[in-house]
Amino acid sequence: MTNYRTPTAETYDALDRAFNHFNGELFQHRLPACLITLQRKRGARGYFWAEQFQHREDGDRTHEIAMNPESMGRTVPEVLSTLVHEMTHLEQQEFGQPGKGGFHNREWVGLMERIGLIPTATGELGGPQTGRKVTHVIEEGGLFEQSCRRLLDSSYALPWFTEKAESAASAKKKDLSKVKFQCPCCDAKAWAKLGSNLMCGECSEHMVGEE
Repeated sequence: MTNYRTPTAETYDALDRAFNHFNGELFQHRLPACLITLQRKRGARGYFWAEQFQHREDGDRTHEIAMNPESMGRTVPEVLSTLVHEMTHLEQQEFGQPGKGGFHNREWVGLMERIGLIPTATGELGGPQTGRKVTHVIEEGGLFEQSCRRLLDSSYALPWFTEKAESAASAKKKDLSKVKFQCPCCDAKAWAKLGSNLMCGECSEHMVGEE
């Protein structure tokens, strides 16, 4: 078979191509190269970890951006928005002041909004924008959406993904009358009925319930 590409090559080459595309269009080629990995991490679609890899010969270190394959069954723009979310952490690591212990601070919020990704701890517009666990919404007509459209129009593909199998325990948990709520800032936990509106007494932040 000619021109055969392995699933490994297709996946990592596509992620590397997307990184380079967005680095140019959204970050003015300022971001250093990093090592993109696929890692299953519960509750995270991706993560950034500074200086996690070291070159065996010269000792140089590089940052890691991990993508959770169990979240890659979403649309390609949604998956790539996670990549750019983590690239923004890389930008802050290199040129800003990252929050301690993975805290998403106001500086990071500004970097995200500049490129058309709106931070939210709830997954909905208007949710808390800072905290330890923060996702985002793609701004309609924003810079990311425009840049992503140009990438997809250039015959871009990200064909491989996996889906997380729901365990019997998880299915049973969803049937319970109470679910766990967690503060996005201090990780305090509480249990209440699904749909309850809880506030953290320490941080005055809305607590986020498990789906």
